[in-house]
Amino acid sequence: MTIRESKTDSFALLGIGGRVDSLNAETLKGRLQEIGQREARILVDCTALEYIGSAGLGALLVLLKLVRKQGGTLRLFGLSPHIAEVFAIAGFDKLFAIFPDLESARQAAT
Repeated sequence: MTIRESKTDSFALLGIGGRVDSLNAETLKGRLQEIGQREARILVDCTALEYIGSAGLGALLVLLKLVRKQGGTLRLFGLSPHIAEVFAIAGFDKLFAIFPDLESARQAAT
């Protein structure tokens, strides 16, 4: 698993890549909590995400709750068809704002 962080416009841009499973989800959760406590506008790039298990989904849910508590914005983009299916099966496609690419995620109305 890889986690990248940068800035684009007024958003923190996070890139999550590789496999997020029960072995590394706690690491992801810790990083996301740290970022969610200091950033209220976050875009998550999932283009390099190969696999996400339930523990990884839980880590993203923690981030969503932190951002919402601050009245912020969290948008995901670049989900592969397989990852999008995992989100849909878990019902997370109803919880998260999901976009096809960075530009549409940036431009979306809040």
